[in-house]
Amino acid sequence: MSFVGEMKRRKVFQVAAMYAVVAWLLVQVITSVETPLNLPDWVDSFVIILLAVGFPIALVLGWAFDVTPEGVRPAHETETADVARQSFATTFSIVIQVLVLLAVAFLLADQYFLDPGRREEPRQTAITDVTRYNYRLVDGEQLVPSPGVSIAVSPDGASLVYVGPAADGTQLWARDRDKLRSTPVPGSKGAIQPFYAPNGRGLGFITEDRALVVIPKIGDSPLTIMEGEPYWAGASWGGDGYVYYSVATGLVRQPATGGGEPDQITIAESTILDTVVHGWPDVLPNSKGALFTIIKDHSPDQIAIVDFSTGEVRVLVEGMLGRYADSGHLVYVREDGGLMAVRFDQDTLVLGEQVVLISEQFSDEFSPDLAIARTGRLLYVTKPRFTRELVWVDRAGSWVSVDPDNPIQGMRYAVLSPDNSILALTSYDRPPSDDGQIWTKKLPGGPLAQLTFEGAVNMRPSWSPDGRSVIFISDRGENRDVWIKRADGTKEAEVLLDEPEVIDEALYSSSGEWLVHRRGKVRGARDIFAVAANSDAGAIPLVTSEFDEVAPALSGDGRWLAYVSSRSGQANVYVRPFPDADSETQVSVNGGTQPVWARNRPELFYLNDAAEMVSVEVL
Repeated sequence: MSFVGEMKRRKVFQVAAMYAVVAWLLVQVITSVETPLNLPDWVDSFVIILLAVGFPIALVLGWAFDVTPEGVRPAHETETADVARQSFATTFSIVIQVLVLLAVAFLLADQYFLDPGRREEPRQTAITDVTRYNYRLVDGEQLVPSPGVSIAVSPDGASLVYVGPAADGTQLWARDRDKLRSTPVPGSKGAIQPFYAPNGRGLGFITEDRALVVIPKIGDSPLTIMEGEPYWAGASWGGDGYVYYSVATGLVRQPATGGGEPDQITIAESTILDTVVHGWPDVLPNSKGALFTIIKDHSPDQIAIVDFSTGEVRVLVEGMLGRYADSGHLVYVREDGGLMAVRFDQDTLVLGEQVVLISEQFSDEFSPDLAIARTGRLLYVTKPRFTRELVWVDRAGSWVSVDPDNPIQGMRYAVLSPDNSILALTSYDRPPSDDGQIWTKKLPGGPLAQLTFEGAVNMRPSWSPDGRSVIFISDRGENRDVWIKRADGTKEAEVLLDEPEVIDEALYSSSGEWLVHRRGKVRGARDIFAVAANSDAGAIPLVTSEFDEVAPALSGDGRWLAYVSSRSGQANVYVRPFPDADSETQVSVNGGTQPVWARNRPELFYLNDAAEMVSVEVL
């Protein structure tokens, strides 16, 4: 008898067929129950490897032994003419055919009944099968506002974490959906911007001092992956075992176990007029790519996808904070605050056509707090519409509207003329960008008068020493430069200082001898210079280092320069003599921004890290 004939006699081919069918059914079952049972991500891979190893073993056993009505016997002892054995072989063949039919039935059910949403075309009507409810924190628990997203929901939607209070700052609090109270997460001091591990048991977060930390399992010791580099622009823990986060150069990734150098995933290419940040990554469940937001200063934010296999980046839609739901949708926030959903295929990375409005409850003046579980459960924080109003504040903290009859709203960068009679302000169209125009208002009750009309960016006004002209930053030329225009609008604006590098802040000294300005847009590369008025000499560096130096402010007598620097590891206010400095003094301790001098005395005001106004006397 030939070798093939012997394999047929020993039913090796039948064993192989039955093993393949049973293995396929087992893989399908494991894949179907993995998410509902919250099994680890490695389970399906482990089962496949185990089945692959078992296949040759099954063939060897099929060759060596035979299953007969009398039990398992060595194959060489069985006779091909045995009638009972032939009858059993027929039964065996029928069993295989039944298993094949079951496999086909399972495939059809999976394709056409268990998940019909995978094949149907995007519906042309709004989503109506939505259950909405409020998720309230009990008395004594509160959500602490923080930069970016301050909530996260587990992949199965059964629990959430949020940024809450701690004794001396913030920490994460966790709460199961079926519980009434939250509990603090050990090891999460200073945490903001939380995110879950794909198995739902671990957590990660970025800290207030820009450290990236993971907790493999709630209750474990925290592991710091990176310090100082991550932006406050979110992170995502992928099923591939990497944590993806934002840095100055784009998106990078590192193993969630720590160690190694970051791998560059995308490149954020800034332009002269736009600082570009790649933030808010969301790794797809199949780990083929990641959604992220392209954040720009003066252009609409965009949702993009990066293909991990090729490195290709494609813009999908205008919006921010794109998140993937297992229903096959991309959920994101539109520029006007609308919460949107559109079909998205995570295998082909292709976007559908029909966009559906889910909610209009987001304010367009806040970075939205949004988290979505893989199951489609969406958690978001509603916030009241934010309104800026210009007010007078006294030393007791009491305030009164600058113009009670016509409150000044929707403005920023307000500055008083030297005689305190006129305000110069910037309107803004797309918070928190710098888009807008310069306006003036004669106090106390004069109307707002638009001063600039050209360019998309006109911002940060200041006054000439005689109070007749307004100095401002504008992009109406080839770059962002310093311009000057008469406050009464009787003359056209003129370029006051034009440099190859972007200029974002400028002000005259009270004597008019110096024009102090800040160059650079990219964080970590912003420095302060001064130009002598009516001189052809070039700019002299005042504060230039490897750190960030911004927000220059000159004292009324022109002797002191205040500014904000990151040299201490966070933004703090410093003071040094002007224009020649042989020393500098750190004024704020735990954070400080926006220094402003009193007009007629050596007193400096600034905001601390709690957004409280602080005053110090400079001697």
